[in-house]
Amino acid sequence: MVVNKAENMAAVVRENSLSKSLLELQKGGYTGAVKLSCTCARDRSLQYFCFLQDGSLTFANPYIPSNKDFINILGKSLKLGYIDSLLDFVSRRVDLGTGSTYEVLHTIVSTKAITWEDVEKFCLQRVLIILERLLPHQCVVDLHENVKIDLGFGEDQHRFSCTEVFQQLAQRQKKWRQYAPVIRSLEDIPVVHNGVLQTITHKATLVHLEKWVNGERTIADIAEALEQDPLVLAPLYYHWVQEGLIEIHHISNTNETKTKTVPVILSVDDSPIVQSMLRKTLSSDYEVICAGSAMEALGVLNRTHVDLILLDVTMPEIDGFEFCRTIRKISKFKDTPVIMLTAKDGLIDRAKGHLAGTNRYLTKPVNPDELLEAIREYV
Repeated sequence: MVVNKAENMAAVVRENSLSKSLLELQKGGYTGAVKLSCTCARDRSLQYFCFLQDGSLTFANPYIPSNKDFINILGKSLKLGYIDSLLDFVSRRVDLGTGSTYEVLHTIVSTKAITWEDVEKFCLQRVLIILERLLPHQCVVDLHENVKIDLGFGEDQHRFSCTEVFQQLAQRQKKWRQYAPVIRSLEDIPVVHNGVLQTITHKATLVHLEKWVNGERTIADIAEALEQDPLVLAPLYYHWVQEGLIEIHHISNTNETKTKTVPVILSVDDSPIVQSMLRKTLSSDYEVICAGSAMEALGVLNRTHVDLILLDVTMPEIDGFEFCRTIRKISKFKDTPVIMLTAKDGLIDRAKGHLAGTNRYLTKPVNPDELLEAIREYV
């Protein structure tokens, strides 16, 4: 039986990992589209297309773009407000439906609206971001030789060798390592701490967290929706974790989402300033849930396992003493450690706290080291 070159190459590609597959396509001088499919965390399916010309990578995208699609994607990335005018200009000189992508780009570059460097940087970034997301997973690789994007950069129409791309991916991994172990994977999910949004005064931070960080989107999902490099978002999320605004839910080896296995602390205090201080102090070692009142805290306790409670004495409606007495009557919370944090430091107040069922009594302003030491005694 005679097997033609294309069939033989396809068989080799299907048997190799993604990186080996691309290197094999480079070696064989492949031209066409490569559909890459995989299943990642929570059984989510990912699918992207990479495009090669004579074995070199040129572009990557979630779908096969037409020339018009490609120019629109490029224009949006470069924030060109006049892309429609450019398309109209190009369409008078090149058939967008049948003309080559290189010819279309060459016509646009001739207007000096963009440069070849702009185009090359954009295409390379798309290739790097998409391959970076796919490489940790076992991908199904399908060749589509009938789908071609005639694309190159500059007058010499140079392209990206797979070897060059992998070298740049290795450099990116060095940058990612500075954010580990806070961010372990592009499929990690950032989650806003309960009650934190009310304390944020920086408008851009608040808008981003409200719009994008919903406990469902991965870092890669958010970056893709924003059309940003995930490495641009990484330092923001790293900083927000350190500030106690968010936590990162990681992905296990079994492709399931799991939260950090850390103790959960419920902080009950009506002061946003105190809550912010507590999150900054504790979030690197504990999951901190904040409640601004006793009633809100009871709601948290009814739906969430809590390992320790930090409790202010002076609160509206129900004070800390009454709250502590209430939960001690519930068998589920009979032995839950309670540490009172209060400005009231008199002997009578301490006695009231002891009678209400508190385990420790710390005076505000609380020394962070003293607080951490007290918490470690119980969890």
